[in-house]
Amino acid sequence: MDSLIIGMEHLKSKRLLSYATLICALISGCVPMATDLRKIGFNEIQKGFASLDKTPDLHEVIELKEVKVHVVGDRKYFKWEKAAAYGSPVAGYATTGNEIYVFGKMVNGKIVVNQAILGHELNHLLNFKNQRIANPDRLDDLGA
Repeated sequence: MDSLIIGMEHLKSKRLLSYATLICALISGCVPMATDLRKIGFNEIQKGFASLDKTPDLHEVIELKEVKVHVVGDRKYFKWEKAAAYGSPVAGYATTGNEIYVFGKMVNGKIVVNQAILGHELNHLLNFKNQRIANPDRLDDLGA
């Protein structure tokens, strides 16, 4: 019985050591968590897109002239009341006037924009110009 208890304590110690090592590796990693999460998100979005049937004959051209992108650090700069309201879940939006509003953050002197939100809002501009482009807010309705 004593050897069983000692064996269990040894396993607990090994597990604790493993967790401690993992935490140290995560904390001391060279790549910030934001980078890892962005890459994971991009890969997951790409997997979803890749699961759709291929359409090799598709070639649609949509010309967008004078697109203006507002990269903001606070929703007070949003011109749409629903998006500007504090506590709003809106992370960005596009207008029929070829404008996109998205959040940005400063990192080491450079502006970083959420690529998923920017792409989503660009998709709205494409949809406004050409109804063959799916509305990105209605992809669930299409099964896409």
